[in-house]
Amino acid sequence: MSVTGVDVINVAKKYMGLPYRYGMMNPKRGFDCSGLVHYVFKQLNITLTRNSRAQYQEGEKVETRKELRTGDLVFFTGVRSKTTVGHVGIVTEVNPETGEFWFIHAGRKGVCINSSSDGHYNRRYVGARRILVSI
Repeated sequence: MSVTGVDVINVAKKYMGLPYRYGMMNPKRGFDCSGLVHYVFKQLNITLTRNSRAQYQEGEKVETRKELRTGDLVFFTGVRSKTTVGHVGIVTEVNPETGEFWFIHAGRKGVCINSSSDGHYNRRYVGARRILVSI
């Protein structure tokens, strides 16, 4: 059975509301952004590296926001860096006409869903990668 983007999101949503914890990937204590992504995919028997910069090299590049699919990884610069990947989330929904997307991630408010149109994330968007390339 192949894993779908919906499968990925269903697993990720189990951790909604857990606190952000730097360096953590513990479903009882909390996650950092790349820890959440790593843990969610691991639950579906897909191995990813542990940090967001390395995850940005995995899978296939998604050229435009309008091509995003549920389950794709989206990357943002870090808060302190304007050029280096420092944050990652998983696409939950996409508007294919506008390219706006929503993503689940472990951010300052814990595991939650945000919109790409939020200025904080819109300004920091770097790109996306498709891990589930067989669908």
